Amino acid sequence: MINLDQAFNKLLKDAIEASPDLGERLNEISPLSFLIDIKGFKKAFIRIDQNTGSISFQESEYQFLIEASLLDIATVLVSKKIDKSLISKNSELAIVFFNVVFKSNIDLIYLIDKYFGSYAAFVGQVLNQTHKNKVIESESNIKYKLFRKRVRSLSIRIDRLEAFEKL
Repeated sequence: MINLDQAFNKLLKDAIEASPDLGERLNEISPLSFLIDIKGFKKAFIRIDQNTGSISFQESEYQFLIEASLLDIATVLVSKKIDKSLISKNSELAIVFFNVVFKSNIDLIYLIDKYFGSYAAFVGQVLNQTHKNKVIESESNIKYKLFRKRVRSLSIRIDRLEAFEKL
């Protein structure tokens, strides 16, 4: 069985390592506890205290609640803007927390490399640079998305082969 607290602490530690100031900013607002209620999933009670954290699926105290669909969460992550209608209780603390996370300049390529391998990180970096440097029209946008999907599929297959070799 996966130890969620251990996995969450490792992810938190790696995110702090991948950011120049995330740890310091989290220390300023911690202890922090919140509930994430994603439609169709179990409620997750998350607590962050200094540079450690915990996740629980059992009812516990929380300072703010994020109640959203999976699409809402994806939109927040992509746009880096939180819709205040998704937050209940202490919305000011929630907004401060999200600003800390979004403005901490976490090196996502480093995290992708650490968790998914250097090939996936390289592909992600190349595709992000290509996407940033081009103005993509609607027809080429469809081709670009198809290309990204194929490259991602290849990346997953290569990662599976690497894992199979280790067995």
